Amino acid sequence: MTPTELERKLTAIFYADVAGYSRLTGQDEAGTHRILSGYLDLITDEIENHGGRVVHFAGDAVLADFGSILAAFETAVAIQRELRDRNREFTDENRLEFRIGLNLGEVIVDRNDIYGDGVNVAARLESLADPGGICVSERVFEQIEGSVDAGFDDMGAQPVKNIARPIRCYRVLLDGATAPSRPGLRTWITPKKMAAAVMAVVIFTGLVWWESRPQMEPASADRMALPLPDKPSIAVLPFVNLGGGTKDDYFVDGMTDDLITDLSKVSGLFVIARNSVFTYKGRAVKVQKVAEDLGVRYVLEGSVRKAAGQVRINAQLIDALSGTHVWAERFDRPLDDIFMLQDEVIGEIVRALAIELSPGERASTVAAEAPPNMEAYEFLLHGLELRSRFNWQDFLEARKMFRKALEHDEDYARAGTELGNHHYEAWRIWGENRDENLRQTIAFAERAVELNPRSARPYVLLALAHKFLGEHDVAERDARRALDLGPTEATSLAGLADYLRLSGNPEQSIELMRQAMRRDPYFPAFYLAWLGHAYFMVGQYDEATVVLRRGIERDTTYVPFHLFLAATYAAKGKAEDAKRAAAKVVELVPGFTLSGYAGFIGHRHQLDLDRDLTALRKAGLPE
Repeated sequence: MTPTELERKLTAIFYADVAGYSRLTGQDEAGTHRILSGYLDLITDEIENHGGRVVHFAGDAVLADFGSILAAFETAVAIQRELRDRNREFTDENRLEFRIGLNLGEVIVDRNDIYGDGVNVAARLESLADPGGICVSERVFEQIEGSVDAGFDDMGAQPVKNIARPIRCYRVLLDGATAPSRPGLRTWITPKKMAAAVMAVVIFTGLVWWESRPQMEPASADRMALPLPDKPSIAVLPFVNLGGGTKDDYFVDGMTDDLITDLSKVSGLFVIARNSVFTYKGRAVKVQKVAEDLGVRYVLEGSVRKAAGQVRINAQLIDALSGTHVWAERFDRPLDDIFMLQDEVIGEIVRALAIELSPGERASTVAAEAPPNMEAYEFLLHGLELRSRFNWQDFLEARKMFRKALEHDEDYARAGTELGNHHYEAWRIWGENRDENLRQTIAFAERAVELNPRSARPYVLLALAHKFLGEHDVAERDARRALDLGPTEATSLAGLADYLRLSGNPEQSIELMRQAMRRDPYFPAFYLAWLGHAYFMVGQYDEATVVLRRGIERDTTYVPFHLFLAATYAAKGKAEDAKRAAAKVVELVPGFTLSGYAGFIGHRHQLDLDRDLTALRKAGLPE
């Protein structure tokens, strides 16, 4: 790994050190070390029991990291309370007391160690803590305040060594008390002095915030990997799970997915697809880098904490080109209000970007497909997470989850759509029985249309299923309806492109596939096979060759790349290249025949099938 490829991540950083360790070892080196060893064992056990990882020990210091800031905080509290009990057997001057600092920040990961300002800040917070106490950064406080059995004393912005700006920090009051009053405070404060003091604090706080606010390097339109769209464009980064460990990842990912899906329904917005933004999951990336990679102006990022029937969302919308925050908000709601909360976030984004909704559009997009109970929603999210793993066993488990979602709410349109899509993939991707799965696809998609007729995706599924069953007139009706709804989601655009390619309209297929690929810059490799085949069908052989070779670079084992490349070379008169591509097809699928291909490809028009077969015969593929 080169220096430019060093892994970065956002993590909760735990730093602990013994107060006055040198003095204690000077008094009794062997005895102090014996106690320290036992205390370090306790700290290690607590860290591991709460899902953390000890990064390293440095003498009497411990550095650890956690995927959850709440778990890190609970670990620190458990350690200090246990050490306080153990220290009761020692005199004040002989006690071994740890200070603990907690921070939430970006770190560099190298050789199983972590480095960077996030670690440095945690170490400085440790030095500000009282012996036997905990000091947390403002970012930690914002995520856990009101959700833990502890009070906090605002220590203000503290200047610390080797950190450019003061650190706003909080002392943890382990017994849940409020901040202690200062001795003698009432003896000199008068109302007039109080008013002046408040004004001074307001001014000082404002100056500190201005000096310590995050500075962001703007993105450059010249460095964009793709041209900026002609409408407001946004990427929704996977929200960070700040709850109780990885068990809630499916929930947080599902919320992110919902925001992407429903923002995509706003015609005035250009939204990057889930597939592309989730490549950044678990990575601490700079907003301007995301914007330049994906070719967007705005980036939405945030965090979710789910605990005890409540959910907290922190979200901020950033204009990457100017490096400024457009909007930021924290939402605290009962878990049962999650759908209205998502509506609220979407509405705030629409207002912040001054997007005018078209007739028939509404800012409240999530509630239209929201189930009446959380059980159905959670089963849906479990299913989506399982399916995303893309292996057969998890695919089967996903089917169970979608069915359970419908058992809890038979009128849940989103669950019906996902189960219909699941049956379509069971045949098209996993090779299960074709006709039975396509009939199931139709049944679930028709029910989803009945429940939510403004969603394009069920119509796309209907068009594909009817087409492959040979019911072309019905398929065309459903495809036209999907197009009339103006789909903007990448998967719907790609599905329609697939339908049009095989239904006699490769020109429009190319247009829609290009749109799908722009909205999903890290699109699945098979998109290139569909696009390459469409170029072949319209006689644009050079374009087809470039696209299909690009596909082979991504996945050399995907048969359609070699198959359509063999046809393209044959049509261009490049006989040797065509034979090499055909030989690769037979190598990958030893029993391949043209009759089998004719039965699977699904062309509506005989002329299109004949064009394929003529070129493939010239390439030397067997009948």
